[in-house]
Amino acid sequence: MKLKKKVLVTIGREYGSGGKKIAEALGKDLGIPVYDKNLLKIIAEKHDIDADLLENDDENLSNPFFEPYFTYGIDTASRSSRLFSLQSRIIREKADKESAVFVGRCADDVLSDYDDVVSIFIYAPKDVRIKRIMRVEDISDSLAAEKILKRVDKARKSYYQFYTDRKWGTTDGHDLIINSACLGLKGTLEFIEDFLVRLGYVEP
Repeated sequence: MKLKKKVLVTIGREYGSGGKKIAEALGKDLGIPVYDKNLLKIIAEKHDIDADLLENDDENLSNPFFEPYFTYGIDTASRSSRLFSLQSRIIREKADKESAVFVGRCADDVLSDYDDVVSIFIYAPKDVRIKRIMRVEDISDSLAAEKILKRVDKARKSYYQFYTDRKWGTTDGHDLIINSACLGLKGTLEFIEDFLVRLGYVEP
C-alpha cells in the first residue's frame, strides 16, 4: 500500500482485542512507524533512565505518596504524570515529522488539535478476548485470564479518563470503532485500510 498524504493514526484498544497486532500490521503495510511501548525506550535513552523504571507507570496511574521519586526531567505530581508529559511531548514531536501509528497513551487526545488524524478504537466481546489472552499469554485458567483482562482494562480506562476529558472506549473523539471479532484480525486490518483509502490517505 502507498500513502497519498500524511496520516496520523491513533489506535485505542481493549485488552485482548488484538489492537496492538492490528496496529503493527497496519504500520508495516503502510511503511510507517508504530509507537507503543517503544516510547519508553526513547524516553529512557533521552533522559538516561532505566526503562524498567518506566514500565509500571505506562498507561497506569501511580500514587505520589507511595513511590520513589524520579524526576524524568520535569517536575509534576507523580511518576505517571511525569511519564505522561514526556510521552505526549514525544508523540507530538513524531507527529510533526511524519506519518505514524500511535497505540494507546491517550494519543487521540494528545493529537486532537492536529490535522490528518484518524482515531480508531478496537474492541471485542469479553469471551473472545479471554480466549485470545489465554492463547497469547499461555494461560490455562479462564478465570485468571479474565482477572488480567479486567485489571488491564480498568487501568487503561482510569488512565485515559484522568488525562483527558473523554470517556474511554466511546464514540467521543473516535472516527471509527470496530469489533475485531466480527472480521478477525486480518479482516479488521483490511477494513481499516479500506477506511483510510476512502478518506483519501491511501491509494486503493
